[in-house]
Amino acid sequence: MRKFFLFIFISCSMLTYSQEIVLSEQVKDYWRKFDIANNHWRGVYHNPNLLSVAIQSFEEIFAMNLPEDVYAGNYVNYADLLAQADNYDKAVQYYDKAFNLKKMQAKEFGYGYRKDYFSNDTLLFNKKLQEYNERTTINDIELLITVKEMLAMDQFARNYEKKFPQHKNCSKNIIPYVDSITMVRWVELIKKHPEYSDPLSIDKEAAFVIGRHIFTAYPEFWLTNFEPKQRENLIKGNGNPQSYARTYDRCMITSGKAKYSYYGEWDNDGKAVNPDKELVNKRRENLGLPHLTDKQSENGKVFITY
Repeated sequence: MRKFFLFIFISCSMLTYSQEIVLSEQVKDYWRKFDIANNHWRGVYHNPNLLSVAIQSFEEIFAMNLPEDVYAGNYVNYADLLAQADNYDKAVQYYDKAFNLKKMQAKEFGYGYRKDYFSNDTLLFNKKLQEYNERTTINDIELLITVKEMLAMDQFARNYEKKFPQHKNCSKNIIPYVDSITMVRWVELIKKHPEYSDPLSIDKEAAFVIGRHIFTAYPEFWLTNFEPKQRENLIKGNGNPQSYARTYDRCMITSGKAKYSYYGEWDNDGKAVNPDKELVNKRRENLGLPHLTDKQSENGKVFITY
């Protein structure tokens, strides 16, 4: 157990932070258009009449001539819209792009609602599902097994006290022990699987649950192992500015490295409000975020940290 905590301590002691992030106007414009497209995509579920508008909003994004890895996260949603519009040939092109770029797994393509999109061409759907299953590599399968094991360990540790209340004293030690193993394995997977922006993303539930627990309990882990790369990606356009700002604020404050909120996205329920609102607004401008007075409600938005 000691070696795990020693590893984490050494990693966290090497924290370094670069200069202020300033996004280009093109990247800011991309995220403004992304928000519009994403809202249309969600709206189609309740109002199918928005389908053509939603498709057009994604096409406006793709016309911006940004690197493909910036667009990669949009391909599945765009393909879903095309499939709902019965434009199957084009939809398959974008499902292929998402699969090739590790943004969609075979099992995700096979979800029931996606199969329904292909109700007018089930033969094509079954053909693509078989293809994606056959193209799933041993490397991907091994990674998925490892990530599911990590999720199982995480859940075992956090539910141990409920299942075995008579061992309450033991449960206090199980969570930090399992978390220390999880962090070591996570770093190892990042090095072993550079083809993934985050290897845990191979299982969406694991990425969300483990990320929520680890980043919340050990903010320096995110600052050390994720912040530098996310900062680099953010400048390229490959990262959500608001999610980054909120996670950065939270991790800096909860780790004790900052007294006040840096971007004004998280202030510990008002306990860490930055008194220099002008400076905060300048930082927000640099990320393409609205001023504090224009900040929208977070209702309906899901963030990795809580």
